[in-house]
Amino acid sequence: MQKKIEIDILVIILIEAVFLLFFFKENILTILLGIIVGVILTILTKNIKKNKLTKLSLFIISIPTSILVFFKIIDFINYNILKDYSYVIIAIIFLLLSLYLITKNYHTFIKTFLISFYLFLLIKIISFILIMPKININNLLTYNDWSINYNFIIIGISIFYIFKSLNYLTNYKFNKKTIISLINPIFIKLLTILVLSNTLTTIYKYPYINYLKTIRYFDFIERIDGLLSFEYLISFLALFAFILFNIKLTLKKVDKST
Repeated sequence: MQKKIEIDILVIILIEAVFLLFFFKENILTILLGIIVGVILTILTKNIKKNKLTKLSLFIISIPTSILVFFKIIDFINYNILKDYSYVIIAIIFLLLSLYLITKNYHTFIKTFLISFYLFLLIKIISFILIMPKININNLLTYNDWSINYNFIIIGISIFYIFKSLNYLTNYKFNKKTIISLINPIFIKLLTILVLSNTLTTIYKYPYINYLKTIRYFDFIERIDGLLSFEYLISFLALFAFILFNIKLTLKKVDKST
């Protein structure tokens, strides 16, 4: 039971990371359609056996995906956390940390992010309570961006990749708790729009950080956006390390079969 809960939490972390890194600026309809496509692809392929073709496909997808994720994360760190530091130094340190993580076994990897998840979940709950007075329902009532963006296909494939990779690594099965991980991105998007408006959400580079900048904890702890920047960074680190795990374990299996 404990292991299943750990995997479910990892799913929440990974889905959130993919959404925040690549798809937050998409409109609500595009995000919703992408989630539906990802779920359909996962369900339709649930009975496909783990053969050499599926392993090779996941491996091939993992290589360019890891590179893309890596540079997006470094940009996030450089923009939100370490503005005065060299891009190259940030990249080297982050890469070394990620490589260290994948030297551990998969259970240790999950435990590492499980501990941070509960800590930042508490911060998120408190932040949500404090941000409620700033919610403007008119921002949602005037929301009119319902055009269909074909990026929903990429969103669907990304979600499908996560679920199939988890199934490959841990025999993860799509379940009712998975719905929480899929609702979470929509909730973050809606909350940001309610606070900032869709216009500002589109303008800001990282709007899910900007809308938290006015929060103060009881007048003595400010800049909660800084704390949550690290929370999102942990999610991004989990995503990147997860992809590296895919590559590492696939190479091991190929090596054993030769």
